[in-house]
Amino acid sequence: MEQTPYLKTEIPDIFAPLSDKLRAKMQYLSDVQQAIAEDNNRLVYQLLDAKKYATLVEDTEDVESNRSESLLVDDLQNELSHHLSTHLIEYLEEHFPFFYYEEDELGVYQVYFGNWWDRRQFGILDPLTVSFIFHDEEYNMLAQAVELAASNRRYHTDVIEDATHTNEELQKLVDGQAVRNNERVQLNLEMQQLEDKRGIFQSAETKDRRTQVETRLAQLDAIDEKAARVPDLIAENNTLILYYSKEDTILIYEQRAIDEQFENFANFETAVNNLYKDYVSQLPSKLLTDEGGMLHD
Repeated sequence: MEQTPYLKTEIPDIFAPLSDKLRAKMQYLSDVQQAIAEDNNRLVYQLLDAKKYATLVEDTEDVESNRSESLLVDDLQNELSHHLSTHLIEYLEEHFPFFYYEEDELGVYQVYFGNWWDRRQFGILDPLTVSFIFHDEEYNMLAQAVELAASNRRYHTDVIEDATHTNEELQKLVDGQAVRNNERVQLNLEMQQLEDKRGIFQSAETKDRRTQVETRLAQLDAIDEKAARVPDLIAENNTLILYYSKEDTILIYEQRAIDEQFENFANFETAVNNLYKDYVSQLPSKLLTDEGGMLHD
C-alpha cells in the first residue's frame, strides 16, 4: 500500500526573508536607542511615526507607515514621553508662555492655564504626538468667552444679571415691609367689622368680602415668610455672583494672555493645530554617528 505523506505541499525556504525582517526590527530598536542616546529628538519623532513626519515636516506623501515597527516600543510610551518632554516644554515656554505643566505620573503632563490664583486645569500635553489635548468643557468655555467679548459680554453675564435682578426683587420684599404692615392693620380692622356683621341674614357681598380679606391676609403672611428668608437668599445669590464673576475674571486673564502672545484667538488655534510641524521642524536635523551601533546600510 502506498504511504500517504504527512505533508503534501512543498515548504519554501523563508530563512532569508525571515532573517531580513528580524534584522529590520533589531535595526529599528537600535536606531531608536541611538537617537535617544545622542539627543536626536527629530529622528526619534521620525522613527515613531514615519508617515506623519514625512507628511507634516517634509511635506511629502510618498512614505509608507512604519507602524509595524513602532509597535515594538508601544510599551515604552511613558518613558519615551518623559524623555521627549524636556526640549518640548522648553520650546512651549517661549511659544505658549501661559501654559504650565505638572507630571502627575511618568510621561503624563497636566496642562494648567496661567500662574494666577485659582487657575484652570486645561488639558494634557502629549509629547509623543506633540499635541495639546484640551478638556472640551474648559476649551469651549474659553472659545465662547472670546466670541461674547466681541459684543462686550462675558461668559456668565446672563446668570449674573439674573441673580442680580433676583436680589433686587428680594430687596423690594424687605423694603415693602412697612407698607404690608399697614395694609395688614387695615385688613384686620375690616375683618373685625365683617365679623360683627356675622349672622343668619348677612349678605352675599359681606361673605365675598370676608373671603377676599382672608385671602389677602394669607398672601401677606406668605410674603412676610419669604421676606424673613431674604437675607439668606440674597447671601446665596451674592455667593453665586461672586463665583461666576471670578470665573469671568479668569477667562479675561486667559484671553489677555492669548492676545498678548498671538494677537487673537484664531492665531492661537492655528498654532495649536500646527504644533507638531512647527516644533519638530525646528529641531536639529542630524544623522546618527558611526559609533552608535547597528546603522542602516
